[in-house]
Amino acid sequence: MKKKIYYSNSKRVVCQFSLLFSLIFVTSVFAVEVQMGDITRIQEVNSNQLLGMGIVVGLPGSGDSTRLVLGRQALSNMLSRMEGVRLDPDQLQARNIAAVIVTADLPPFAKTGDRLDVFVSSMGDAKDLNNGTLIFARLQAGDGKVYATAQGRIVVTRPQGQRGGTLPPNGKIVAGGLVIRNLEASLDDMDSITLRLNHPNYSTSSLIAKKINETFWNGMAEPVDSGTVKVEVPKAYYGGKLVNFIAAIGELKIKPNMQATVVVDPKTGAVVIGEGVQISPFAVSLGNGSGQDGDSALTTIKITPVSSNGTTLDDVVTALKSVGTKTEDLIEVLKLMEKAGALHATLIIM
Repeated sequence: MKKKIYYSNSKRVVCQFSLLFSLIFVTSVFAVEVQMGDITRIQEVNSNQLLGMGIVVGLPGSGDSTRLVLGRQALSNMLSRMEGVRLDPDQLQARNIAAVIVTADLPPFAKTGDRLDVFVSSMGDAKDLNNGTLIFARLQAGDGKVYATAQGRIVVTRPQGQRGGTLPPNGKIVAGGLVIRNLEASLDDMDSITLRLNHPNYSTSSLIAKKINETFWNGMAEPVDSGTVKVEVPKAYYGGKLVNFIAAIGELKIKPNMQATVVVDPKTGAVVIGEGVQISPFAVSLGNGSGQDGDSALTTIKITPVSSNGTTLDDVVTALKSVGTKTEDLIEVLKLMEKAGALHATLIIM
């Protein structure tokens, strides 16, 4: 049976159309089969965070001020260590250098010679790092060992929505990091692996274990919690063959049961509606500013499900759109719906 939506106006309503309603809606109606490798990761295989300190040179007067000695002292120490040049930091008065923190992520199984993207952030009061050059910086992990070095020209990206003004004092060097030490990680001699779900869900965790048990043998996979599945490695995959087993598991397909979620990005006006989002009957009154003598007219919208399938969020949006509701007003309606218990989903405002 086709669903209907009833709404009534206490005064005459001037409808405004999609020019004031620039939301982009993405909905998920049917569950689809996905590969396990796309929704899980191997807990025993992790990336590592790297951290180091560096010096940026070649800045056109936008570096650290002369009252900050950190960058000048670091440059003086580097010249003394590398070239034997002794330079008093106080002699460096130009604002063309900056002390920075350098960070990067070291992927699992990274090998010597691999390249990394590195991120650079000012430690002082530098105004802009764009087009500056990061001088050779050592990047170490939590164990204190140096795993990579970084160097190169910094590129600063203007924040989304910002058209003018100064750039932020941070930036990125694409492929500016160089791995100089191999990670001591191995898949040999592992008798079990742990699958971690990207989006924890009890039902999905159980489905993953069930699919693995049906494919190999019953009892080899066990769901531990909503985000973890423990899997026993078959003896046939011992001795350096674990990669093939992980690949086989990653290719198995299931229909994940995801949590009902609505995600809203106020900047772009995008709304992503997940599968299974349900709406209970409710009514909302909105002021549209179209009353007589400048008074705000109240528009009452009553959402009433008339079929066994209930009312969807698309139905609500259609009703709100028909009376010219703006993006920011819709977001407020969604918030109120969640607080009132009419929106049966997790609402995420980006």
